[in-house]
Amino acid sequence: MATEIQKLKLEGFIDRFEKLLLDEKTHNILIRGYFDNDKLLLTFECLKDLKNFYEGVLVIGNTTVPYEEEFLRKGLHTTSIGKLNLSDSFNINGLSIKFLQWKRNKDFAFGFNMDFAIFHPVESALYNKDFSKFCATLNNSKAKKNILITTNDFNDIPEKLYPYIDEVLILDTTDLNKKHQQTYKVIQDNLNTEHKTLPY
Repeated sequence: MATEIQKLKLEGFIDRFEKLLLDEKTHNILIRGYFDNDKLLLTFECLKDLKNFYEGVLVIGNTTVPYEEEFLRKGLHTTSIGKLNLSDSFNINGLSIKFLQWKRNKDFAFGFNMDFAIFHPVESALYNKDFSKFCATLNNSKAKKNILITTNDFNDIPEKLYPYIDEVLILDTTDLNKKHQQTYKVIQDNLNTEHKTLPY
């Protein structure tokens, strides 16, 4: 169960995330935040910078491989990612990564001898009938670290994962630039018109 939930600016996030990656007692880390590309980029950058992480698996959510390709190109600000598939390993940002779909591993263990498993995106798997199956897949990961990254994180649904998570980090890059500030205001205004508030 998540013992601590921390909302952190860029530098604080990097420092805390890298400490958690090196902490042997921490296995499941949930990364939340309003800016999807920032979460993805920092996850890959921190893994690469630590030198302890080489091989991993990217567990894609209720999406397709081409859609995940596009996510990665945008998030990592690169056009060098080629055509991905579910059978080969790929060098992405200096890391050797295999891809699999979470629904195919709800009954089978995976990630043996892997340094990390990135679950992305997780949002759509958190709804009703899929949730218990998704938790089974998470439990089947034998990677040293499981990193779950939310997308479109504008509600409290990801809190369903808290009992299965060791640490929750919320990346706050609202003040990173003017565009982020404007986007944040649009998100707030849209939720206000629906009489809703942001979750953190």
